[in-house]
Amino acid sequence: MLFYRPDCRHFTGEKPCAPHKAEGVVCLNCPRYDPIKKRILIIKLDAAGDVLRSTAILPAFRQNNPGCSIWWVTENGSKPLLEKNPYIDVLLGSDPALSGFLGATFFHEAYNFDMSRKAAAILHMANSPVKKGFGLSQEGVVVPLEAKDEEWFQMGIMDSFKRANQRTYQDHLFQLGGMKYSGEEPQLVLTEKEKQWAQDWSKKHKLGKYKKIIGFNIGSGGRWPMKRWRLDGFLWLAKQLHKKYPKNAILLYGGPEERQLMPELAKKLKNTAIATGTENTMRQFVSLVDLADVLVSGDTLAIHVGIALKKRLVAYFGPTSDAEIDLYGRGEKVLPSSPCQCYYQNQCTQKMSCMDNLRNEDMLAAVERQIKLI
Repeated sequence: MLFYRPDCRHFTGEKPCAPHKAEGVVCLNCPRYDPIKKRILIIKLDAAGDVLRSTAILPAFRQNNPGCSIWWVTENGSKPLLEKNPYIDVLLGSDPALSGFLGATFFHEAYNFDMSRKAAAILHMANSPVKKGFGLSQEGVVVPLEAKDEEWFQMGIMDSFKRANQRTYQDHLFQLGGMKYSGEEPQLVLTEKEKQWAQDWSKKHKLGKYKKIIGFNIGSGGRWPMKRWRLDGFLWLAKQLHKKYPKNAILLYGGPEERQLMPELAKKLKNTAIATGTENTMRQFVSLVDLADVLVSGDTLAIHVGIALKKRLVAYFGPTSDAEIDLYGRGEKVLPSSPCQCYYQNQCTQKMSCMDNLRNEDMLAAVERQIKLI
């Protein structure tokens, strides 16, 4: 009889398993033995916000496949968003060892939810008799593998279909996974240590003296720079909120792309807002967003973090689809006074962009409504 059990959820063969370290148990007759009945591979590489919102499908996979082990492949930059997720047994980045993992390990089912050649190639490498989502054709292009995948595929290659869509991303995702969407939410878990780090940051900046905290995410990510709201809009909104609610704090959030913008805005606001910095790790960024009671953000990573953390939200949109974002009843969307004319373009082609038509007053009214709901 083997002295180890390679089919156990806790066993990796690299080091002592967690139950052994915690309780001293050994494989033979181990009370923590948890046999894996099915292995499922999920491929979702980027963007980070899409990776996070795709975690909504995990509880359904686990519920529909008792005893399954879920492996997830993502870009290394998105891995922090999936760390500590209780539904993911093995988290893999796109590193040189990936092909070895996927070729040697047997997966009962493999799903690729990304319409990229890289992701489709990873699916091709997977040792699985069942492959779903998006694969590679003999011509080396991305193709849908089943009829149910064609609707999302059309939206990915034709802006007219994207614009006409009225279904949420999660609704489409569940269709790709062969399941029915019933309002399942994204999964994002902070450790107690991370929560304490944020509380220490809060004490350092004396946030305890404020009644409520309003967060402004001023970034837009690198791919769609036109999603960012005007700097003067944030400036006006912060001043109005400070005037009406002087006992509330305003935090400014952003990433490396905002390393010049954030200090500029903070300087203009003087003592009205507190900058959280632009060089935080992704997990630190998430921990700081968790401090906010209301989060104001465009269609970028921060809004998906806010959704997963169950914050009150004011989400504004311009050149991207507002219909795809499910706020789960905890916020509202603010749209420009006139529709975007250059949908999903990297640069605006109009004299006045849709973000210029995002009214200051509409943003203020939305934030005030969310404040009252806390």
